[in-house]
Amino acid sequence: MRISYVLLAVMAMGCGGCGGGDGYTTGPGTGTNTTPPPAGGGTGATGTAAVAMHQSDDGYGYATFSFTPQSVTITKGGTVTWTNEAGTTAHNVTFTTGGAPSDVGNMTSGNATRTFNTAGTYSYHCTNHSTMTGTVTVQ
Repeated sequence: MRISYVLLAVMAMGCGGCGGGDGYTTGPGTGTNTTPPPAGGGTGATGTAAVAMHQSDDGYGYATFSFTPQSVTITKGGTVTWTNEAGTTAHNVTFTTGGAPSDVGNMTSGNATRTFNTAGTYSYHCTNHSTMTGTVTVQ
């Protein structure tokens, strides 16, 4: 019986971040849109956002790559800065939506910023890693 209580406690701690959240990210490198929208139906959009090109381990020794956060919302005329936090792995930002700013070429370090002057939703991906996708919503 004691083992089942220990197992239950370990499982509960391990699932602390599993689903059920409020949908808002926190912590470094997760963008600036990390607070709930203002009361009264506001959008929560800000003038700037930060997106990390992130590398993690899938638990089996293989690298996985992602844009973190995957989606950001900014105001018209706002900027998004992408920062490569994936070591020396090259990543890029290639927009698939018309009217988007210029693409960000391969970079292994540093950051790149783009300004969005027109409202809309802009999808993008990394052509080196097909699972890396993201969107910028401009309000």
